[in-house]
Amino acid sequence: MAIFHLSTKPIKRSSGRSATASAAYRAACEIEDKRTGLTHDYSKKNGVVNSEAFVVVDGEKVAVDRAQLWNAAEFAEKRKDARTAREIVINLPHELSKELRQNLVEDFTEYVAQKYNVAIDYAIHEPDKHGDNRNHHAHILMTTRDVTLKNGSVELGKKTSLELSNTKLKTLDMPKTQEQIVSLRESWATMTNDYLSFANVDARIDHRSFEEQELSIKPTIKLGWEASALERSGIATDRGDFNRAIRADNLQIVNLENEIVDLRQALK
Repeated sequence: MAIFHLSTKPIKRSSGRSATASAAYRAACEIEDKRTGLTHDYSKKNGVVNSEAFVVVDGEKVAVDRAQLWNAAEFAEKRKDARTAREIVINLPHELSKELRQNLVEDFTEYVAQKYNVAIDYAIHEPDKHGDNRNHHAHILMTTRDVTLKNGSVELGKKTSLELSNTKLKTLDMPKTQEQIVSLRESWATMTNDYLSFANVDARIDHRSFEEQELSIKPTIKLGWEASALERSGIATDRGDFNRAIRADNLQIVNLENEIVDLRQALK
């Protein structure tokens, strides 16, 4: 079945992260950070299906230089706790072909670029060889400031509404940050379901929580990078055990609910 996942988090200096390093890692390339003098080289990293950095100008996608983009993002921020980028991670339906997954990511990222007037840098990753072979996913980096193109170079302006405090958003009569994220989740679900329908796949995804959908099944928890690495190495973790128990319980719940439906139909 198709799985819904869209999460977002900022790339923050206070966490020891940079936009340049994040972009280099996700796109499996080399980027020199002009601000710090560090070179981030992940060119030997495997598993990247495709990547692209772009802006949308007058409705047209325009490619931009990845290194120039994220160096500009780093130089635009002066604070030591600045947010230099925002990452969105999405799960891509394994039921879709490679080409349709690519088209879906292109449509969604162009939508985000135009909605917030930002530069986008996405990388589609194939499933980890030691993990779930259905785990096709994409990492989307977006600038925290709106962008303009001048002589082919990106220039950053004011902070996007996603980066403003809820107090500031209220004075501007704009949706709260969480409300904006819910809207992005809904847009992703709608686009994905359109593609699943086009591909004649019955499965659908829903951006709402299980509770909001009034489902009996329970969500799993996030493993985190440490537990994920241990699980991939064949070492069971408490979080992994918890998720396995949840999946087993959910399977039992679904089977019981299906039996109830069958019994009701038999009684009729």
